[in-house]
Amino acid sequence: MTFYRLSLFLFGIFSVWHVSAASRAGDRLLLPETSISASLRQTPMPELGDGRLARILSRYYQEALGGPDNWNSISSFKMSGTIRFKEDDFSLNALQRKPNLIKMTLRHDRRDLVLAYDGTNAWKHAPRSEKAATLMGEDEARRFILSAQFGNYLLFPYAEGKDIVYIDTVPIEGKICHQIRVTLDSGFQLDYYIDIRTFLEIKVENKDLHNNTTNSILYSDYTREHDVAIARRIESFENGQPVSTILLEDIKINAGVIPWMFTMPR
Repeated sequence: MTFYRLSLFLFGIFSVWHVSAASRAGDRLLLPETSISASLRQTPMPELGDGRLARILSRYYQEALGGPDNWNSISSFKMSGTIRFKEDDFSLNALQRKPNLIKMTLRHDRRDLVLAYDGTNAWKHAPRSEKAATLMGEDEARRFILSAQFGNYLLFPYAEGKDIVYIDTVPIEGKICHQIRVTLDSGFQLDYYIDIRTFLEIKVENKDLHNNTTNSILYSDYTREHDVAIARRIESFENGQPVSTILLEDIKINAGVIPWMFTMPR
């Protein structure tokens, strides 16, 4: 099992054509009449005004994440379950803390693998081996850091280095979904498919514009914790081929996750 495959599901826990329709009024967010302040750029769920995209995002924030006050009251996630690959099953324990700290521990046959990002460095470690923890390589780190965002990239819509546009309304997995595209200056393009009825994520397609690879993630079996909708079944695909399935069994919010837990061992 390669780290590249691991990175596919990491993004799942915690997408290319240019469509002329995206230039229609309402398919992009209207910018404030004054310049965007630093405070607005750092607001996860700002007031977005009028327009189709603004209305969709506002409903998503409320229906899927419980709204601004609820989201602001959440600082961390702690999750455990199983990840199934074609070859083997692994136990999975994951920690996330705002704004972008993540740590995942996989265990199989008395072997552990820890993957983490401390806000500065992405690192990995096999605790039962005699080898020291090491920094991830540039490509590994770039993909892993993408997964570290607390929540997803529909939050902070006015953040620098991000463009959000409404693409279309399309059928996905037997549901009708809004397709919203987020393009990041880090070279990733993410297409979110949001159910028009429930406003939950059904699918995310992630395209790496640096190497033209695409992976996709399907979300199902939702539960609610602290009024946040969390998928307990997460299926990952690479170029259309199945890679892994995560089954979450235990989910805790604000469970005492603190920054030192993400520090790279020395």
